[in-house]
Amino acid sequence: MTKKAQFVVIIMETASWMESQAQKFYADLFTSSEEGEKYAAKNLSISELFKVQNDFNIEVLMVYENENPSSFIQLNSSGIFNENIEAEKPICVEYIIYSSAEEILVLIDRAEVIAKQRKNDLIWIKLFEFDSILKETLESNGYEKFDFEETIPNETNSKQIYFKKNI
Repeated sequence: MTKKAQFVVIIMETASWMESQAQKFYADLFTSSEEGEKYAAKNLSISELFKVQNDFNIEVLMVYENENPSSFIQLNSSGIFNENIEAEKPICVEYIIYSSAEEILVLIDRAEVIAKQRKNDLIWIKLFEFDSILKETLESNGYEKFDFEETIPNETNSKQIYFKKNI
């Protein structure tokens, strides 16, 4: 069966799974598992996920395979969040938690379809410099690295980089 990305309504079961996946993902991604777990706890905890559920500018897509979730992405189309991006109507991939490069493509392809439907002109993605799988996948799919300084600083010592693609 093919994998597909769908919008998710965050309920306790979904939020619990997402929090668990984020903690494992970032603990494995960061050189220090404690730093990764701390980052996940601050940004993708159950309480944070329920906060974003009530923000109409933030949406979550999840990849399912045989009705089992495996990866997810958080999109942010807030005008304030995207105000320093040089585009008319940008949308940001704020978080992407994936289990394979294939699932990155499923999520990114779906995000691009949504961006086109909503007439966004640019999609941009935040990632950590050491996330080589995501970086290589984005580069091979037409995303370009760009310089950007967020108004809200990254709460880790790890450097984030930014990629964009015109839609």
